[in-house]
Amino acid sequence: MKRFPITWCALSLLIGSMGSGWAGEMAPVGASVGELLELARRMNPELAAAALDRDAAKARVEGSDGWPDPKLQITFDEISKNDAGWPSRTATYKYTLIQEIPGWGKRQAKREIAEAGQREAEGQLQERVAEVVMRVKSAYADYHRVHLSMDATSEWIQVMRALVELARVRYAQGMGGQSEATSAEAERGGMSAELLRMEKERHRIRARLNALVNRSPDAPLVEHPQLRPIPSDEALRFAPLLERAMGSNPGLMMSQARLEGAEGEERLTGKSWIPDLELGFGLVDRKDEGMKDGFEAMVNLNLPVVTGWRRAGEREAEAKRGAARARWNAARLQLESALREALLSLEEARLVEKSADEVLLPQARVAVRSSLKGYETGINEASMVLDAVQRLKKFQIERLKAQFDQQVRLAEIERLVGGEL
Repeated sequence: MKRFPITWCALSLLIGSMGSGWAGEMAPVGASVGELLELARRMNPELAAAALDRDAAKARVEGSDGWPDPKLQITFDEISKNDAGWPSRTATYKYTLIQEIPGWGKRQAKREIAEAGQREAEGQLQERVAEVVMRVKSAYADYHRVHLSMDATSEWIQVMRALVELARVRYAQGMGGQSEATSAEAERGGMSAELLRMEKERHRIRARLNALVNRSPDAPLVEHPQLRPIPSDEALRFAPLLERAMGSNPGLMMSQARLEGAEGEERLTGKSWIPDLELGFGLVDRKDEGMKDGFEAMVNLNLPVVTGWRRAGEREAEAKRGAARARWNAARLQLESALREALLSLEEARLVEKSADEVLLPQARVAVRSSLKGYETGINEASMVLDAVQRLKKFQIERLKAQFDQQVRLAEIERLVGGEL
């Protein structure tokens, strides 16, 4: 995960907000998903907020084991009264400086709790980064899918126009019915409406991608993005990926940090039986003649004899530690299950794409060509051509969906393992 200074994040966000009103003058981005990911890491406001939370937790660590502030005690002693009974004169002034010394191990336990909190905040930042990265990758793949679908639909609209013209010629020559031209024209109209719907979908996905990189919703993106290659089977083996995820998954890191923080609180609660110490050193200023100034020292020690609230605190800390342990185990099992499911879904989508490329699409193209040739010669009817076209469109859509599913599952796997494959 990349980190950036707070000042750079703030400057980037300022520049991004200033540029949001100039979408028409902005250069298109998104030639690759890496370009968008770099922008998201620098410009996304959610990541900037998470980075500030991480920095706040880091600052808490620096002062977590500090000494308590010393106290200055001023004592007015031997105060005499006047005839009216009011205080009139102080014979002795005492100026005492007192320093509290926490019991053995308490300062270290507090620092360990703060350090666990810092690791949790770091895990939260990495989890936010991983979430944003996955959303960018998924939206980018969806953007690619819509563009390819629009290209394919535009080509089929041209095919249907040619079919409409052919049906009209056949009808004029008395070789076919009017319903053939009407059916072909209706199919072409449906494809045109679908093309308009996909155009609106493309604008929605573009707005989603721009929001992730803190740009105006209408800021331009590269029109024909390129998908990332899918890793080899060797890189997608479950056991190595699970081992990697156990050490770098942000969610698991957060659960581990919470567990360590709960264990630190339990240790600190157990040290409540250790007395705290106060040491004091003072100057005695005597105002009466014949009495000398002097010094004094003091030692205060609290006696942990009240056991009720301490026992209750120990039980509470033990329960919190047990709950944190159970949540860590649940996060580990959920991680293993999610990784297995993502890998199986990726393999399923890959098989669908392979089947479409090697079997379904070639056969469907042959069927379209054959039905068109038969329609031209008068052997087939227009309905047979339309059925062949619908089947080919269906297989093309399934192939595009399989490619999109692979990209989404790959992004999910990379989020689970905490980095790129």
